[in-house]
Amino acid sequence: MSDSLQALDWGELVERLGSAEELEASAREAGALLRKRQVGGAADLLRLCFAYVLGGFSLRTLAAWADQRGLASMSDVAMLKRLKASADWVGYLVS
Repeated sequence: MSDSLQALDWGELVERLGSAEELEASAREAGALLRKRQVGGAADLLRLCFAYVLGGFSLRTLAAWADQRGLASMSDVAMLKRLKASADWVGYLVS
């Protein structure tokens, strides 16, 4: 795992982006989080996106990492679909 991923304080990051409720609303608006069946919420989805980008994980490794931490339980193919669906939302958050 990269140093940049370990150095992130997720609570502080979510706070800087607004409240958890605002993240949920923006994720739903962007179509990134239509159902929370496999992912706990928008903050967890954002963490998965950052872990994929900063951690340099393969999709299979990311799925195992997420399951181990209780963030999400899904296959690597499902993870790819979630990440693709989140692209516009993450772009909105960082702009």
